[in-house]
Amino acid sequence: MKTSALFFLVIICASFVGSSSALARQEGRPSALGQIKQADSAAIDCSACPRGLAKAGKTAEQELLAWKRFRLVDDPKKADLVFMLSANPYLGDYLTRKGLDTRPVKIDGAILTIIDPHTGRELWSDSRHWGSLRVASATRALIDELRSEMESEARKWTVEDVFRCSGAPAYQAFAFLTPEAALAKSVAGVSRMDDAPDRLRIGSPEAPDFCRRAQLVSGPDHKIAGFEVVASESDSLDVADILEQADRFQFTSGRDPRTQKVLFTAQSRDRKVLIEFEGQGHRMILSRVRYAY
Repeated sequence: MKTSALFFLVIICASFVGSSSALARQEGRPSALGQIKQADSAAIDCSACPRGLAKAGKTAEQELLAWKRFRLVDDPKKADLVFMLSANPYLGDYLTRKGLDTRPVKIDGAILTIIDPHTGRELWSDSRHWGSLRVASATRALIDELRSEMESEARKWTVEDVFRCSGAPAYQAFAFLTPEAALAKSVAGVSRMDDAPDRLRIGSPEAPDFCRRAQLVSGPDHKIAGFEVVASESDSLDVADILEQADRFQFTSGRDPRTQKVLFTAQSRDRKVLIEFEGQGHRMILSRVRYAY
């Protein structure tokens, strides 16, 4: 349905609040992030990962190996950091807890907590509650978020940054190929996503900054129809900037039928770019950007 002028005003206000909240969150982490940035080695702890959550540990290992930022070790006592995956929040008892965590477990996503193994101090933590079938994606998104915060503690994008990715040669080369043909191309950085068979993960240093890491998306005909950039919590795009260029977009608002979260979308007039924001409390934050060939 068409978005009303009143809703536009609500979005603008929410965007302002969201920017302030994001800044406050990042300002509360500098000393801990500094310790993480100085670390050389890391261990993965998935001891509190029953059933479907077990894939979080394997995914974390794959992502950290691909990142090449930390040297992975098996013994937490010999690590600078511990990447702990769990379904329940960390209680601060890494050094004092005896035995396994006995709290009831509801597997609806993943929590990643970065711990100093020598003090038990929590250095960084966040969660993704995307459902039991998307544990691997949730884990991947959490490590991407940490990486984004470490590389640039706040990334404020513009509408032009987003549009530079439309038609990017690095990704146009995969237009309308089958996933098998895309994987067969001698291009580094293309791989399968275990929990999303209709998508391929891709990363290209030749792509514009906003879409350096993306996902190739297949259409109903089993051919790649476009690509998508999933935003991390350190990615920021002000809705007011989009509204200032309203003649370039068509707007819609509503609720996600699965999560019931408020969604606000801005689609380019040529239908090639779809920018999606998601409501979180009183904030509207950038969720994803989809690009069609």
